[in-house]
Amino acid sequence: MSNAIPRRLALTLPIVAPTAPALAQSAWPSRPIRIVVPSAAGGYDTYARLMAPRLAELLGQPVVIDNRPGANGNIGMAEVQRSPADGHVLLFGHIGAITVNSSLYRNMPLDPVEDLAPIAVAVTSPLVWVVNPATPFQDMAGLIARVQAEPDKWNYANPSSGSINHLLVEDFKLRHRLVMPGVPYRGTPQAQMDVVSGQVPIMVDSLGAGWGHISAGRVRALAVTGATRSERLPDVPTMVELGLDPQPVVAWYAFMAPQATPRAVLQRVNDTVNVVLREDAIIGKLRDLGAAPRITTADDTLTFMRAERAKWGAVVRAGNIAVE
Repeated sequence: MSNAIPRRLALTLPIVAPTAPALAQSAWPSRPIRIVVPSAAGGYDTYARLMAPRLAELLGQPVVIDNRPGANGNIGMAEVQRSPADGHVLLFGHIGAITVNSSLYRNMPLDPVEDLAPIAVAVTSPLVWVVNPATPFQDMAGLIARVQAEPDKWNYANPSSGSINHLLVEDFKLRHRLVMPGVPYRGTPQAQMDVVSGQVPIMVDSLGAGWGHISAGRVRALAVTGATRSERLPDVPTMVELGLDPQPVVAWYAFMAPQATPRAVLQRVNDTVNVVLREDAIIGKLRDLGAAPRITTADDTLTFMRAERAKWGAVVRAGNIAVE
């Protein structure tokens, strides 16, 4: 018996269109993918640029990194929020922009955790206290003692108001009763160069972004904020080890998308990012920068971001920190 549908009956059968998520998954990506990094070039966009070639190979479309700095990431995040929710514009943002800004800015244009779709926390990096080598600071105990003895004399470079670097230092100042003014910058590279040149003596940098200056001896590392000593800096103690911080702190960097992006597209991005992060070559390059890959699901990412928002929001309120 033939299984063929009679022509007359076939002509009367309804045409069932694929659902929107299925259609998006099958057609995506259909053109180049733009990853917006809401920070100046030369900072944590290094991680996105490191992953981009492999993402392009696996997804079959060019992947372009687009730096959109300003307002501690608000300008770039708002651009992604306004973009078509078809998976061709993504965000690669940092902890401060995503989870701190909503507590920091009185006129915040969006709540990134709720108004963007989480995909994956991809990279983590401990922070590191660094000083210009010409300063008298050889360790954190010496820094604390000198700054306490000479209030207002020593300042620190703040790469971006409201950044995790900024909040960590302000929290540290409160707990250790330090008067140490911050010098604000519009990005990490500019802050780094002023510490290297000696215009500003102190900075908290991410180990990944600052490794080049540390390894070249242009700045001196005093302590890292992670749970364990860094493989890159085995002789540099952790702040927890020194009894100066109650818990470890790491900077992290995550992929997000416009809120209405189809779930199937978000899942494919998450899967592809995790494939890249499991590759030995990528792991090695991240470790060379003092960073590490992190494998997460989209749901885990949302839960984590909400917890981080609550934690750092409490720091903002305790320090009465605000940005207009």
